[in-house]
Amino acid sequence: MSERRLWIDVEDLFEYARTNARPSGIQRVAFEIQHALEQDEQWAHRLSYVRHTVDGLGLRVVPREQVDELYRRLTAPPAHRGAPTPVMSASEPTAPSRLRQAALRLPAPVRVPLGSLLRDQRQALQHGITLSKGVGAAGRDLARQWRSRRSEEDAPSEVFAPQPGDIFLALGAPWSHGTYGALLKRCREQHGMTTGLLIYDLIPLLWPEWCRPGLSRIFRRWYDEVIPECDLLFAISDATRADVERYAHNSGLALRSPVQVIPMGTSFSDANRHIGASPLGMSPSEYVLTVGTIEARKNHALLFRVWRRLLRERPPSTVPCLVFAGRRGWLVEDLLQQIRNSNFLDGHLVIVDGPSDEEINALYRGALFTVFPSFYEGWGLPVTESHGLGKVCATSDAASLAEAAGNFAPRFDPDNATQALKVISALIDNPDELRTREAALRAQFTPVPWSSAAKIISEKLSSF
Repeated sequence: MSERRLWIDVEDLFEYARTNARPSGIQRVAFEIQHALEQDEQWAHRLSYVRHTVDGLGLRVVPREQVDELYRRLTAPPAHRGAPTPVMSASEPTAPSRLRQAALRLPAPVRVPLGSLLRDQRQALQHGITLSKGVGAAGRDLARQWRSRRSEEDAPSEVFAPQPGDIFLALGAPWSHGTYGALLKRCREQHGMTTGLLIYDLIPLLWPEWCRPGLSRIFRRWYDEVIPECDLLFAISDATRADVERYAHNSGLALRSPVQVIPMGTSFSDANRHIGASPLGMSPSEYVLTVGTIEARKNHALLFRVWRRLLRERPPSTVPCLVFAGRRGWLVEDLLQQIRNSNFLDGHLVIVDGPSDEEINALYRGALFTVFPSFYEGWGLPVTESHGLGKVCATSDAASLAEAAGNFAPRFDPDNATQALKVISALIDNPDELRTREAALRAQFTPVPWSSAAKIISEKLSSF
């Protein structure tokens, strides 16, 4: 048992970084747990990271330093990324076109040469010349970049040589890999490894209306092939555990062992979490903050309606600004158009697009309070993160959010705008009650370290 090694899959982190400048909650959680496992005496010197071979069925070792460097780059302050954080408000009501938004989702090896090709075509048309030669050059450049990608993956590295009894563990988001079930099967049958997977949520299976078209079908096929090949399943909340067990029962999937819930840490690594300058330029307590990707499931539309009613029912000067801090996601074009049509609620709504860790920290500390109206979450990191920074969070009572909120957060039905208005108005109108709640947070809230999650995982791995 003492000689068993732990091999952690980080392929999804590298793939995510190709098309995204900032990590989502999943990449952050996976990194924090990995880092905590590195500090665990049981695994500190027996932990390695692996990526997939080009065919998706093999594994190759990557240096721990490479994983750390990539994550630090994703979480670097704006100055290191070379661009300020965009802030959308009444003074700047524009937004990228749908074509541009679609292009930004393409992998960088395709997007960059394709953009060059389109630019050259546009310039050629303006000057009335043919571009047949240029098209060929752009095509060759595109193919060259893809060959470079394959060469990178096939470059020599430490050999993946597991022993029977070793453990293969996926802590991130591997569901974009269609051959993952076959990869796990090979680990189990060819190498004699124990396989483990951390599950965040089952959103594409339970709520397909909040996803891109076709994702539910793809995810279902992936999930149904992968789960039977997992010796160990971990979940980030009791709500997610119940969803996994219910789906398995209804779908006839046999679980190899009971689903183990792990605790979520309160906040993320301090390496890049120092207080930075707020991108808003507002005085403290002039705004209410919601943090998270702006997408339909997060229910930003409810807050838009609540603030519209606040502005209609009371003098605008008494209504704090509403701040959305997060990148734009799925199925929110109608909402963003409504926001632009309202002139950002006449200056009472601001969008901070993809804020840095330092900016998020500053936004939390300067807020009057926070609000999180999501319809469904696997956990609810913005709730506990707000609590960890001493800010009251009014939150939805859906799914796992009651677990995340504990006894510290006033709650509301995410389908009931009138109830949400009542809860939010009470916090705005009763500063003494808000201060009492903040004092209770400071006195009673106990931050959870990521080592707690690593400890549970370590114990489960050791006993299996």
